Amino acid sequence: MNRYTLIKILSFFVYLLTQALVFNKFVLFGEAHAYVYIGFLLTLPIELATIPGMLIGLALGLGVDSFMNTFGLHASASVLLMYIRPMLLSGLTPQGGYPSGSLPRPNFLGLTWFMSFALPLIFIHHLAVFFIEYGDMSLFWSTLVKALASTGYSFLLILLIQYLFMTSIRK
Repeated sequence: MNRYTLIKILSFFVYLLTQALVFNKFVLFGEAHAYVYIGFLLTLPIELATIPGMLIGLALGLGVDSFMNTFGLHASASVLLMYIRPMLLSGLTPQGGYPSGSLPRPNFLGLTWFMSFALPLIFIHHLAVFFIEYGDMSLFWSTLVKALASTGYSFLLILLIQYLFMTSIRK
């Protein structure tokens, strides 16, 4: 097991515990929730296949669910995120392909690329979380506003974490 693998395993638990112990309490104006644990899923290697990615998403989502007593809510949204992630990555492939060993992080591929990659995935994740949580479409507009607010809030926090803590970690 190399250094990068150990760092990823450690960061899995750091993201899980900080989400459970810190960020679950960060609700902005009663609407915007900070789900920064998906930052771990977003920054997994580009070469990661769909099924292993979905299994990692399931494990992280179940971990968050166990702390929040949400019974599979975050697990299902995280699996959906990891299912869509490879399709979005292939749609955003730069001319000539991704450099070997590149990671989907703003300091590697640029802020504009990271925004076009992360924002749709965060929004889809949050839509899934809130629509599953409410269980129907009767609160469509308030759910959409909550998903949009949470997407912006989560993205800013994930971006902050990427620039503060993840700049020195290389594959």
